[in-house]
Amino acid sequence: MSDTLVASRPRPRRVRLVVGATLQVGLTLGLLGLVVTQWGLSPFTSAARALPWWAVVAGLGLGAAGVVLQALRWRLVARHLQISLPVGPAVARCWQAAFLNSVLPGGVAGDALRAADDSSDAEAPDGRRALASGFAAVAAERLVGTTVVLVAAAVALLGSVPLVGVACLAGGVVTAAVAWRWLRVLPLRDLALVLLLSVAGWAAFVGMFVLAVVVVAPDVEVSLAPGLATVSVAAMSVPVTVGGWGTREAAAGWIFMVRGLDMGTGVTVSIGYGILALLSTLPGAAILAVRVAPRWREAGRARHRRRVG
Repeated sequence: MSDTLVASRPRPRRVRLVVGATLQVGLTLGLLGLVVTQWGLSPFTSAARALPWWAVVAGLGLGAAGVVLQALRWRLVARHLQISLPVGPAVARCWQAAFLNSVLPGGVAGDALRAADDSSDAEAPDGRRALASGFAAVAAERLVGTTVVLVAAAVALLGSVPLVGVACLAGGVVTAAVAWRWLRVLPLRDLALVLLLSVAGWAAFVGMFVLAVVVVAPDVEVSLAPGLATVSVAAMSVPVTVGGWGTREAAAGWIFMVRGLDMGTGVTVSIGYGILALLSTLPGAAILAVRVAPRWREAGRARHRRRVG
């Protein structure tokens, strides 16, 4: 009987994960379905047609910059939690995580793998706390990035939509307070560097959205683009959809309307940004394939040995 109980314990957790992922996929499809109901497929086709090759290259460069900055931030936090990460593997694992976050529900699955990765490219103290430290380092650096995104959105909104701006600011205070649990071990100089890297990473993705505004909606005044980008990118930090799709389009349409612009244009620009962002994560798919292939081969050899034996 005790064996049955032990075997059944993980089941509720698996059920919760499946239900949560299903709800996130459903919400994403529902929000994108509303876009199609309102505007048809034209926002998707218009956004795809409007992206020239140089914009795709520029988007890849901005996405790469964001990944590198995140990797540097992660290394800095991890070092103070007794985890040593070389730069190259840290960038590879962040790029891999960016790809998985873009295609899996919730936007955190890639980071969970990054924290729990059992590869040999990181050094950590032996013992039961090594895995906990890995998750703490990833959680702390992600929360700092989220704090910057939410505070920036609050600054952009407090003057025109104060209630939403205050809500963003409150969210930033909460994420900062949670992150502080792990960041308090960092000296002031390194805390400032973590914040600087977070701001620079945020600027890279805001720059990608501004690029989408320029190429997808050239009639929009460029001076408005950073504020539009700040709010739209902030919507992606809410982990309730797949890769930010749906919530980002809703936020972009709303902020374009608030600024006196066409809502449909905002949705189209957001889809253009989504295409650029997804393309910028594709190197992570290649990294994932390279890292997983040896394990697949070893698993195949193990199955073959069992059959032969």
